[in-house]
Amino acid sequence: MGCSAISGHQIHPGNVRPLSALEIKTIQDMWPAVNSNKELFGVFVYNSFLSREHEMRKLFPRMVLEDGEEKFRIDPAEVRRHALMVVEGLGLAVDYLQDNDKLNRFLRIVGTRHHHANVKPEMLTKLYPAMDEGLHDVLGKGYTKRQRQAFRSFFMYIVGVFKIAMMEAASSSSQHAMRDIRHSNASWSSGIGTASTCSTKSIKTLE
Repeated sequence: MGCSAISGHQIHPGNVRPLSALEIKTIQDMWPAVNSNKELFGVFVYNSFLSREHEMRKLFPRMVLEDGEEKFRIDPAEVRRHALMVVEGLGLAVDYLQDNDKLNRFLRIVGTRHHHANVKPEMLTKLYPAMDEGLHDVLGKGYTKRQRQAFRSFFMYIVGVFKIAMMEAASSSSQHAMRDIRHSNASWSSGIGTASTCSTKSIKTLE
């Protein structure tokens, strides 16, 4: 149950619940309507997200122009650019739903990038409420209970793989840091030894 590696065709179910065939079909059937309104959907999501999650604004310095207690201002062009990138990424994930290996590789790459952008695993789920609102805004009454449940499962699957990739990236970074420290300590010790030898020779010369 504690395995965190992705191998073969599935992520270990103790970490991430795979989507059912019905959930996959539901996501694939609803996505064309979302994709045809991807700019509207993405911009709605990020406007809602940044308005709600004050603490998350620091992760988007290019988007947030002013972040004071009384004044909050964003760059519409930057919001649009980032929103489209995210929605297109979701679209790729939808395209890969029938190929679990491709889907997992893609999500691991994106999850690792999030780690390097200083996103913490516990931050990931904060985007879901804005996504849910955005889908309701774009699909209207067509956003059914089944679609909502399927999208939540899809979103949590993405978050689950992101978390695995981010934890692995953090572990790798820590190992590199420890190697650098050991290397520095070894160099420092070697330097001290050399300096000590030189000092001894100097003293003998003076004698």
